[in-house]
Amino acid sequence: MQYQHYQLSYFEKLIRVDLKNASATQKEPDSKFFAFTTTDVINQKESMLQSFGRYLYDLGKKKQIEWYISMHQQQLVLLLDQMAIYLPEADVIDSEVSLTDITWLNLYKVIYLSLSELLSFLECQFVRYLDIDCKVPSSYLLRAKNKFFNDVERLKDDFEETATEKRLISIVFQPFTDLVKADRTGLLISYQQLYFLKEMGDKLSELLEDVDDEVDLTEKVKDLLLYLNFNSIEYFHYWTETINAEIDNLPTIREKLDRLIFLQKKASQAIAKPGFIFKRLYAPLQSQLLSWLADEITYQKEKSALAHSSHTPDELGRWKDFKVLTGFSVPQLGNIIRLLVDNGLYLNKNKTEVLDFFSHFFTTVKQDTISAGSLRSNFYKDDAAVSKAVRNILTDLIKSSHK
Repeated sequence: MQYQHYQLSYFEKLIRVDLKNASATQKEPDSKFFAFTTTDVINQKESMLQSFGRYLYDLGKKKQIEWYISMHQQQLVLLLDQMAIYLPEADVIDSEVSLTDITWLNLYKVIYLSLSELLSFLECQFVRYLDIDCKVPSSYLLRAKNKFFNDVERLKDDFEETATEKRLISIVFQPFTDLVKADRTGLLISYQQLYFLKEMGDKLSELLEDVDDEVDLTEKVKDLLLYLNFNSIEYFHYWTETINAEIDNLPTIREKLDRLIFLQKKASQAIAKPGFIFKRLYAPLQSQLLSWLADEITYQKEKSALAHSSHTPDELGRWKDFKVLTGFSVPQLGNIIRLLVDNGLYLNKNKTEVLDFFSHFFTTVKQDTISAGSLRSNFYKDDAAVSKAVRNILTDLIKSSHK
């Protein structure tokens, strides 16, 4: 890259040498210095606006153009921040300037606004070549802080009035709080981060407007975070802890695996916004969740195998498709299992596991498969006709045993 293609050397010398020396010896700039400098700054700005396209045409190759634009973007942000040190916050975000009042403040502001115009030109005309990881200038951060402090605080209050899980609300709105405190903590906010937070704020607002009382807002927020790729460490821990608590409350390995596999399917089929991510150095949220679910499913399967470790995998595999064919109907099977359990002939404490076992390994002549839910329903149902049929079957068995 040839040096003459770098167009900010004039502004660098003006800010770091000329202004520094002049302001050290003069309380306010003299009229000639003020008039000459303001005119020269505006002329240099106009010259740069016209020459960018010509230089890019000469460069030709995409990688060279990308380097050229991102390098000028980064330097413009650096120069803007150097000038912002001399300006009150109100002047950093205000676009009005007086050329009649000959003061250092007005001169600084002319320079600041000219640099801002150059940066805006690059952002509008060459958006695909910008460095999205570049730090945003102070003016962008100040405007964002003002917006987020007012709008997002109200949005957070609105969410807290809903049934949305409180810890989830705290995690979702933490990045906005961090941005508001950015200048005090030394946190650098990039173009990408600022755009992400703006989009997330807008989507959260839309979600709150469209939802009704019957919708589980907590789940809707989770779906939105997956779509936006909110790969925050805090959110990942919250999500996995929530699922772990849910899985621990399920009574059987079968039900645990059924829930985990459903969540795996849901996460795998979820649509994520293309090219969008909260933390660019971390894996996408969808990948994190799928990896965790796969590990958890493997763990639950191995845990189940260890619980039946008296059998080898080959022995267990032999019976995986085997079913006991009975002449009972499903209601009769549920009734007779209840009879045996209530009278202490089956000693298993967990009735759900007993019913799951029968639904998996038993079948009837009228029904190839028995659902656990159907068998459970008939187990607890009081049906006089079914009970009478079971008594008749047992009576016939007793009579046949005495022959």
